[in-house]
Amino acid sequence: MRAGISLVAAVCAFALSPIEAQIASAASCGIPADIHDGWTMTSPDVQGVNPTLLCAMDDGISGGKLANVDDIVIVRHGVLVYERYYSRFDATTRHNGYSMTKSVVSLLVGIAMDRGLINDLDVPAFFYLPTNADLRMFDKDPVTLRHLLTMSAGLGSDGAPGVTFRYSDSETELIGAILKKVTGKTVDVLAQENLFAPLGIKDVNWRQDPFSGLPASANGLSLRPRDWAKIGQLVLNRGVWEGRQIVSASWVDQSTAEQIKTDELLSDGYGYQWWRGRSLDKDRDVQWVAAKGFNSQKTIIIPALDMVVVINASRRSKDMVAPELDLLDRYILPATSKDGSHTVSDLN
Repeated sequence: MRAGISLVAAVCAFALSPIEAQIASAASCGIPADIHDGWTMTSPDVQGVNPTLLCAMDDGISGGKLANVDDIVIVRHGVLVYERYYSRFDATTRHNGYSMTKSVVSLLVGIAMDRGLINDLDVPAFFYLPTNADLRMFDKDPVTLRHLLTMSAGLGSDGAPGVTFRYSDSETELIGAILKKVTGKTVDVLAQENLFAPLGIKDVNWRQDPFSGLPASANGLSLRPRDWAKIGQLVLNRGVWEGRQIVSASWVDQSTAEQIKTDELLSDGYGYQWWRGRSLDKDRDVQWVAAKGFNSQKTIIIPALDMVVVINASRRSKDMVAPELDLLDRYILPATSKDGSHTVSDLN
């Protein structure tokens, strides 16, 4: 069937004008592969996404003019509409999400709260981890789970907890330790039972911390890009997957809302292990929530457009500091423009 589509596109491209040929060839650009992982798939235009702009993005990446990425996956209206893989990667290859792991751990905290295993985010953290000397600070207010979730515990500093955002892997590791304390299970087991199994995520690797021997809560999770998109879709659906409430809508709302200001470049605030940001597309101010990781791994959730975008990379490039500027802002968001005013020439 795919070969048939490609042949038709080639014949049409030969017969049509250059602009018409570009539109025709776009019909086969980035068509998702059916690997029987639970996703429904269509072409982008069926879900209101301009394939010509996505193919122009693909040409720019392939030609080395845009950000150096390993893959891009786009979901619109709950349907997989576009995926493109580069180098050694394909739809069946896991990708290390690095600190995107933190956002998955946040979902596990929500599930623990839904089940009454954690009742109050403002209970001092040493209540859960009484042997951790770093949490027993008698000269200032106690560190709470809320402080750990918002990266504001101030551990190792003179600052008071809850005041200043300071990015810290160790604070997420403490969250993982608290989850183990209240559930009796490590984060990888909790995720398998409560997230991955319901979402049909089967190909998982969770790296162990070399010091603790436990799965790394801050940066250990590797999933296929399409499975990272499932995590994003779950959040976009406010905790619902295929009619089942996996994590409460109230937790999704709280954890993705701004809980603290940050001084990070391009950040629009931080929630409970989730980043907030915004993009400008002509006159549109598009707000989004994202899980982010080293080398600019990103699962971007855009509620106003009912869209999830996953971007993965293996190494940094000058454009990979913030690929949402290079790829999301210049190509993906314009491809959703309702008035159809964006063209490839606008982006060059």
